[in-house]
Amino acid sequence: MKPTESTATRDKERTRRAIIDAASQMIYSHGASVSLADIASAAGVSKGALTHHFTSRSALEEAILVDVSQRLWDAVHERLDFSEDRPGKLLRAYICALTDDDAAAVRDVVSPGSLLLIIGSDQPGQEALKADAEKWRKAFDDDGIDPALSLTIRYAAEGLAASIGTPYLTPAELRSARTRLLAMAEPA
Repeated sequence: MKPTESTATRDKERTRRAIIDAASQMIYSHGASVSLADIASAAGVSKGALTHHFTSRSALEEAILVDVSQRLWDAVHERLDFSEDRPGKLLRAYICALTDDDAAAVRDVVSPGSLLLIIGSDQPGQEALKADAEKWRKAFDDDGIDPALSLTIRYAAEGLAASIGTPYLTPAELRSARTRLLAMAEPA
């Protein structure tokens, strides 16, 4: 059977996805100095295939940052309740995305900023993250909650997400803090 353009595209996308996923996991597990050869091995591709999809380490790191940003955006928007007719629905969805029992993938990422700390802040991905940060600022500015309160609540939710699974946050503490944050995210 001769591959069609459609199957070739799917294979290319699948390979690219496998590389990004493997690179993210390897960087989180082993730090930013993990080798491209180790990333390729974890993705199940050759180093040549990795460099075919990402011409440089910086290009791969930028793709990871963009992917992480998009996954967080998607996870939050999946939890939006469009039937709500009051300010703060995006903020409440953000809290839920970071503190839901079924939000393991989001918690692994927490935010693009956490990955940026591992990779380093002098990377080309900065421009992509600046655009992402502006997208979030605009969305939260349009959410109708005091910007300083919204920022405080968002960082509290991210702190909770980063502590899940550690001895510093029990499931009961998480539920209690989540309930409090959701109450704080209601309009005054």
